[in-house]
Amino acid sequence: MFNKQGVPFFIIIIPFACILFSSFFTVSYYQKLQNKSFKKEILTIKQTITLSQKQIQSIIKNKKTQHSISEKEFIDFVMVLTLCVLFFLSIFTLMMSSIIADIVKDYVKKVETKEESLVNLNKTLLSKVSLALKEAKEKDKALFQQSRLASLGSMINMIAHQWRQPLSELSGVLMELELSTRFDKVDKNHVLESINRSDRVINYMSNTIDDFRNFYKPDKVKEYFLVSSACENALNLINASLKNLNIKYELIIINDKKINTFLREYSQVILNIISNAKDVLVEKKIKNPKIEIIIDSSSKYSKVYIKDNALGIKKKYLDLIFDPYFSTKDSKHGTGLGLYISKLIIEKNMQGELSVKNDKEGAVFMIKVKNG
Repeated sequence: MFNKQGVPFFIIIIPFACILFSSFFTVSYYQKLQNKSFKKEILTIKQTITLSQKQIQSIIKNKKTQHSISEKEFIDFVMVLTLCVLFFLSIFTLMMSSIIADIVKDYVKKVETKEESLVNLNKTLLSKVSLALKEAKEKDKALFQQSRLASLGSMINMIAHQWRQPLSELSGVLMELELSTRFDKVDKNHVLESINRSDRVINYMSNTIDDFRNFYKPDKVKEYFLVSSACENALNLINASLKNLNIKYELIIINDKKINTFLREYSQVILNIISNAKDVLVEKKIKNPKIEIIIDSSSKYSKVYIKDNALGIKKKYLDLIFDPYFSTKDSKHGTGLGLYISKLIIEKNMQGELSVKNDKEGAVFMIKVKNG
């Protein structure tokens, strides 16, 4: 009944119906006149055979008169038909004008409504964006705070491993002094030597505290440094933990170049990945555990590959490994923020790339940063 715009279907076909009807009616009427004329012609021919010349002249005259009348009748018919068609087309035009006006009015109303909604949206958009940015900043702040707390716990754990051997050595010095005192074998030189040994151990422990404190300070200025030096900084902090757990590690330098970025943050990322590898090796109880740090560079980029032999990451976790709060460890041993923060540091702060894949032995993390 109606088309998509709401215009009645029968109104659309009125002009076509009028033209079709007019054509059909005109042809029919013309055919009727022709048939009538033909019959009269036959009758006239039959009559002229028996009529005189004078009568024939009279018939011709009458014929002309009848022809004129037929022409007039046909013209009058066409005029009336034309007027009817014009009348119907006028009505159709008026109806269509009214319908089109209603459609245009409805369309304009819809456009005005949408414009009004867009204006209202624009008015509230700024406040919504500001609120969203504020929430995002608060979320990032909370994430970094949790990451900082997790790093603090990790730092205390590594300090404990770094101090274990010096404390044992210091305890041995004191026990030696105690035994010497009990058996009256203490002399001045022995006491001074023990004091010197204790001072060296205490200085080492104090330097360890300074190393950790400086390591976790945020960098404010970029600097040029060799990639190997950043890796060595990280290994110096975790090597005691690795040795205590009988995990072998190896630093392989293929091509070492300088990069221009934040040294401590870069070292922290390496430390996070090595620490994760250490935890996985312990959790899975891998025999002959090992970690390899491979440094290689091209003309544009420096790359660090950190590999372990912990049998790799499950495929279903590969796409989730860098998501915040995602961790394959239990809640006591992982917050799920270490790799997320590491990816932010490399890709947001340094415009680099941090990715992971599996090889035959285990996981391979790749850190890619532009050369200085």
